[in-house]
Amino acid sequence: MEAAIKYVNYFNMEIEPPTLNYLQRLIQQHLIRIPYETFSKFYYFSQGDSFVPSLDTFAENLHSKGWGGTCFTLNINFGRLLKTLGFKCQFVRVQPGHLGLMVTIDDRKLYVDVGYGSPIMKPVELEARQRHLLHGFGEEIIFTQKDIREFEVDRRSNGKSFVKKTIEWNPLEEEELEADIEASYLDSDENITMRRITAVRFQGNQCYFLRNETLKVMTYRNIREYQMKDLEKWKDIVREVYHFDSSSLQESIQFLQQRNIKLFP
Repeated sequence: MEAAIKYVNYFNMEIEPPTLNYLQRLIQQHLIRIPYETFSKFYYFSQGDSFVPSLDTFAENLHSKGWGGTCFTLNINFGRLLKTLGFKCQFVRVQPGHLGLMVTIDDRKLYVDVGYGSPIMKPVELEARQRHLLHGFGEEIIFTQKDIREFEVDRRSNGKSFVKKTIEWNPLEEEELEADIEASYLDSDENITMRRITAVRFQGNQCYFLRNETLKVMTYRNIREYQMKDLEKWKDIVREVYHFDSSSLQESIQFLQQRNIKLFP
């Protein structure tokens, strides 16, 4: 419970009974306070230990390093937190290469996803209707039922789809995802997540999206793009926006350099 308290306190929240309202607030604070990012993914891979950090390690690194993680680290640890807080929570596979949560409250099965770098700011009751539409930061997220236990999630920008995935609406336990987790850490050029720096954070009415040396600042009305060609300036801006510790920034640059990807002269 100590790690759960530290986790929840990071949101400036307290432990409460497991209600829908509490879940909603936890999701919102999670997306605002904890970034989707690959800096920690490179670090955990380099350590060669458990690919998904324990709840204790995750909560500690929130406070000490400002880290979040990619989908498996974020959603698995949020799932662990929810279980500790008394929610009925299981995992669902999302193809390709992703996972989400199935949280059941009052016999309502809700899809929760804090690990997609996307403004899915509330739980979605997928089975309630054929189609759900969420908006945020110039993005549309459309959930469409394709089969009795299959839902498509389509992310669109400016009316154009840029990524589609399929939610397999079958509850799983953490140990059933071991092969999926290992696949997400494949150190190969085909696994693009391991070959580029990415970080997404939602703050107020802005979304900050970092991809290597490019930072996009998105609001509900427009997108501004900044190209950073100087390493030290890049470090300063990334620290300011995401509050990461300095060492993880340099380690990630070196991680990519070792794989023949050089972002800066």
